[in-house]
Amino acid sequence: MLATMMCLGELSCAFPHSGSFQHYALMFMPSPVWSYTIGWLYWFSWGFSLAADLTAAGFIAHQFFPAVPVYIFCLAILLILTVINFTSAKSFGECEYWLSAIKVFAIVLFICAGGVMIYSLMGHSGLAPDVKNRWNVVSPRLGADCGLHDDCDLLLPGGGELVGNTAGETESPHIILPKVILGIGLRIILFYSLAIAVLALVYPHKLAPNGQSPFVWVFSHAGIPGADTLMTLVIISAANSAIYASSRMLWSMAGDRFAPACFGKTNGGGVPVYAILITVLLALVSLLTRYIPAQQFYLYLIASTGQVSCLAWITIGWCQYRFRQSVRNGTYASDLLRYRSPLFPWTARFVIITNFAIMVGTWFSEQGGVIMLVELAFMTGILLSWYLFRPTLSRLRNTVG
Repeated sequence: MLATMMCLGELSCAFPHSGSFQHYALMFMPSPVWSYTIGWLYWFSWGFSLAADLTAAGFIAHQFFPAVPVYIFCLAILLILTVINFTSAKSFGECEYWLSAIKVFAIVLFICAGGVMIYSLMGHSGLAPDVKNRWNVVSPRLGADCGLHDDCDLLLPGGGELVGNTAGETESPHIILPKVILGIGLRIILFYSLAIAVLALVYPHKLAPNGQSPFVWVFSHAGIPGADTLMTLVIISAANSAIYASSRMLWSMAGDRFAPACFGKTNGGGVPVYAILITVLLALVSLLTRYIPAQQFYLYLIASTGQVSCLAWITIGWCQYRFRQSVRNGTYASDLLRYRSPLFPWTARFVIITNFAIMVGTWFSEQGGVIMLVELAFMTGILLSWYLFRPTLSRLRNTVG
C-alpha cells in the first residue's frame, strides 16, 4: 500500500484531480477504455461497499434493538451520511476527522486489550485464570480454520487511493501529500500490522464462526463494554468515506465524458450533489436485508466488490511508470515532479506485480470461483456498454476538446 501511495503521490502532485487514478488512466493508458472500465468498476465497488457497511452497521444495531429490522437502521444511517456529504468539504472533513479519531481509538484500544489477553495466555497474569483453557490452542494458521480470513479481507488497507481524490481539493498538494504518505506508512506499521498480529494470536482457530466479528469477540472477552457500539461507529466512518470516494469518481467520469453530464454538476460548496444521490440510490440495495438475511446478504456484497482495489492500484503503478517515462522522453516538463516516488522504476513494478499476484491468489481461495465470476460479469457488462455507447462517448469527448 505504501508503494502505491508513493506512486499516486507523484501523480497527484503533478496533476491534482479529484478523480485521481481514473483521470490518470485516461492520460497515460494506451486506450480510454481502461479509464472507462476502471472508473465504473471502482464506482460500483464503492457503492456496494457502502451497502455492505450499512448492512454491517445495521446488523450490529439490530442486536441492541431486535424489534427494529436491519433495513430500518440501514436507511437511517444512510440518510444521516447523505446529509453530511451534502455539506461543504470543510464540514465533511470535520465530521470525518472525528469519525477517524474514533477509529484510531478503537484500534489502539483493541491492541491494548489484545496485549493483556496475550499476557494472560502466557500465564503471566492473574486477570483471567481461565483464559488459557478457554482458548486452548493459539492458531499457527492465523485463524484460517475459523473464517477469520474473511474479516481480515475486510480490513485490508484498501481506500488509500482516496488520498489522490482529496489532493484535487487541496490548495498545496505537493506540500501536504508527502507528509500524508509518510503518515500512512506509519499507520500501516503501528495500527494495521499490530492489530492483525494481535488478532491472529488471541482468536482461537477452533472456534466455529457464528456471525460475530472477531474484533467484537476480542473486546467482549477482554471485558470491555460497548464493543458493538464502537465497531458500529468505525463502520459508519468507512461508509462515510465510501460515499465520498464513489461520488468523486462519478464526478470525474462526468468531466471526462464517461458518465452523464449531470453527475459533474456541483452546488455552491463544490459538492457533486447528483453524483452523491445516484451513489445513495445504489447503496439502497442494502434495504434488501428485508428479504435476505443480513449476514448472508453482507457476504454477497463483499463478493461483488471483488478485487477492484487491486485493479485500481495496478492502474496507479502503471500510470506512474508511464508518466515518469514521459518526463524522460520530454513529453512532460521535469518541474512537474514536485514529489518523486523513490526507486523508480522498481516501486511501480512492485505495485503492479504484487497486486496481480494477490488477484490471482484470491481466485484459488475458497470463494475464489464466485469472486471471479462476479468480477467477470461486471467487467463484461461495462465493456459491452463501452462498445455500445462508444460513438456517443467519442463525440462528446471530441466536442469538449
